[in-house]
Amino acid sequence: MTKLGRHAQSGIPAVPWSDCSGKSAEDGSPGLTVSEHCRDVGEVARALIKVLPAHVIGLLGGNPAGAAACHDVGKVSPGYQLKYFREQVRQILPELASHAQENYETKHALISEAALKASFGGGVTAAGIAVGAHHGVRDDPRYPHDAGVFGGPAWAGQRLELIERLAAEFGPVTDSSEADASVLAGLVCVADWIGSDERFFPFSGSPRVENLAAKARQAVTECGWQAPQLKPGLSFAEVFGFTPHLMQLDFIDSVQGPGLYVLEAPMGTGKTEAALYAAYRLITSGVNSGLYFGLPTRLTSDKIHERVRSFLEKVAGGNAAVRLAHGNAWLKEFEKGGGALAPGKEWFSPSKRALLMPFGVGTIDQALMAVIKVRHFFVRCFGLAGKVVVLDEVHSYDVYTGTLLDVLVRRLLAMKCTVIVLSATLTGARRSALLAEPQKLRTADDYPLITAETQAGAWARPSDAPRSMEVDIALRDFEDSKVAEEAVAAATAGQCVLCIANTVAKAQSWYNNVKAAMPEGAFPVGLLHSKFPGWRRDELEDSWTKALGKEGPRPGGCVHVATQVVEQSVDLDADFMISELAPTDMLLQRLGRLWRHPRPKRPCTHASLIVVTRDLDAVESLDDLVARLGKPNTHVYATYVLWQTFQVWKGVRTLRLPGDIRALLEQTYAEPSEALPAFAQEARHALARRAARLRDLATAARADVLGFPTMADREGAATRYSDFPMVDAVIARSVKSTGVVASIVLSNGKKVEVDVNRWVPPFAVELHRNLVPVPCYRLPGAKTPAYLSKYFHDRTPVLIQEADGELSLDGQQTGLRYDGERGLQVMASPRSRGFDREETADIDYDEEGGLDESDW
Repeated sequence: MTKLGRHAQSGIPAVPWSDCSGKSAEDGSPGLTVSEHCRDVGEVARALIKVLPAHVIGLLGGNPAGAAACHDVGKVSPGYQLKYFREQVRQILPELASHAQENYETKHALISEAALKASFGGGVTAAGIAVGAHHGVRDDPRYPHDAGVFGGPAWAGQRLELIERLAAEFGPVTDSSEADASVLAGLVCVADWIGSDERFFPFSGSPRVENLAAKARQAVTECGWQAPQLKPGLSFAEVFGFTPHLMQLDFIDSVQGPGLYVLEAPMGTGKTEAALYAAYRLITSGVNSGLYFGLPTRLTSDKIHERVRSFLEKVAGGNAAVRLAHGNAWLKEFEKGGGALAPGKEWFSPSKRALLMPFGVGTIDQALMAVIKVRHFFVRCFGLAGKVVVLDEVHSYDVYTGTLLDVLVRRLLAMKCTVIVLSATLTGARRSALLAEPQKLRTADDYPLITAETQAGAWARPSDAPRSMEVDIALRDFEDSKVAEEAVAAATAGQCVLCIANTVAKAQSWYNNVKAAMPEGAFPVGLLHSKFPGWRRDELEDSWTKALGKEGPRPGGCVHVATQVVEQSVDLDADFMISELAPTDMLLQRLGRLWRHPRPKRPCTHASLIVVTRDLDAVESLDDLVARLGKPNTHVYATYVLWQTFQVWKGVRTLRLPGDIRALLEQTYAEPSEALPAFAQEARHALARRAARLRDLATAARADVLGFPTMADREGAATRYSDFPMVDAVIARSVKSTGVVASIVLSNGKKVEVDVNRWVPPFAVELHRNLVPVPCYRLPGAKTPAYLSKYFHDRTPVLIQEADGELSLDGQQTGLRYDGERGLQVMASPRSRGFDREETADIDYDEEGGLDESDW
């Protein structure tokens, strides 16, 4: 008979709950009993609750420690005991030894929820949901608690007796309409993780701890979970070393408690410092319990991580550290000595656990996974609850990620967070989407602008920008050689020139033309984009941010060619800029790198920007528009938005910042006031259809604690959407392999010895530093070699760099080449791998993706 058919049977004799094993010793023999482990976890939950702020405790219901203690009562069941402890069961109840474990439910979390449900007399409760989900997913207990599939009435009675025994120690589990099931599930899960750590709660080999509460407090503290200890009463100047300007003061004074606060202000005007100081005041006053700073990319989060770490050194001394949370954060940990990777030190290493630390900086993806269908999404909810959450550069997300961001903001507010949104280029419509009741606010055209939505009400107030500037604007139909000519002339005159292209291929072409046009060695010239391996990209970023940063030894003339990787949160200060046509908000972000810092003397009298674009006023059809924009550009940015940006900017000769920012944004994204040309209307309709599709996909990805998480708990799993997915490939100079072992010389010259049986941290670091993202369509069928199976879970092929730089895979040419000066380059159609040139012509140069190239 199948398991599903046994629920109507009368059941079988039960092993007493006091004799049921819950944890195995190292040799597989019975270790802790179920009740002992439940007591451990209950005490850990008590210790965790003591370091939470009161308003977060209010989200956990009447007795969260009692719920945590009951998390494993489902292990008192024949399915679990027969599966893991059959010999012990045979000794206690010989008649059970003949029963097949396959006939009984083995998912103990499901049985635990059914038991709690029965103890409440039926019905779904937050405590039951939390217990049922504590292994990352939740299955619906479809049968009665005493069903045969769970062991029948005798086993049900033993589970209820254990619940009563735990209630005598931890108090009865109560239901509460105020309880947030996701936050409570997170508490139960974290308490179980710590309570299962054998450093503190050995499964065998030592007597039980007498003072269990003290051991639980020790475990929680050593795992890094403690209330932040910040120095109170520090002034802004004491923290950051300079006096705040009026806009910063206005914003800091506005942030008075949990709620949503939006700061719209120009690039480079200290929004980050204003947000950090507001967070400092909230944490030191006990309103919030920590900080998470979320950014669009790994690069931007790495940069802000350094600033937040400096901030914490001032406000906490050595009493706090900031955890970096994104897919490659472990590489940064390794650079600091690898302590977090040592045995026994991994507890906070996984990204999903990094949000549990009091202070964190990382990609927005880590926070977004609190609201999408990934395993353990509720752990992220628990980690974020009650914190100050800063969301920076929110204008940079497409409709898919933006829709999830709106859901995240509502979820954070429900979890008593203070949410601070920062942007230089937010449209009114996008701001309204963040608000619960935007209709209560008047349309705000002021800039800078502070908007708030709290329990006390909603309001919007203007503020003053710390400085203003004028920029000369010119739209020019330049070939690549003309771009180089203008850049070389300016650099020869001593100017630091920044050229920003929309695609890697265009950036490489501009760079090649500059090299050909300039006298050899006349001035520094460089190229930066996402298609360099990590080690080389770090070198390039460091050298150029030092040269063109606020304090660096500024060269007497240079040309730096880059893609969107320099668009946000990167401290580059150019004298003169050339940029491809991009949407207005992106052009304004790029302008944030122009005359970024006040300087006593520059080699030019005024700031100027040349926007490279063909004339779009003579367009007659959509195909013609795409051809004039350049098909690669229309894969990066929406065709209609590029056309509309041209219409807005074509009459601009002098741009006044920040005064003109609001008008430019609203004109670009406003509903058209008059009839559009047919081709523009067609492009606009295509944009609307895509937006609706992405919105539907985002809605389908939303998490529900009552549902069934179906996606991997992995950064980018469902937080970004791309029509052209990428695969990371290892770039190597040579490989000597037997299939299961290999000696690899990587692109940086480092040698690693790898095999299928071991994972060596230093080798893992080097392999990841030699990864380059490649469009999946260029490497069809590519797989991770067996000798790298310990190092990569996703498919990660190895590309061999031949003597001429061309890259091969399994002995076949890929149509790609690599060198340290230009990065990964497209050389030809990959016809040899089964592609036709015309099939891929429209995406050959779609190297940026328009979302987040650093996270590919």
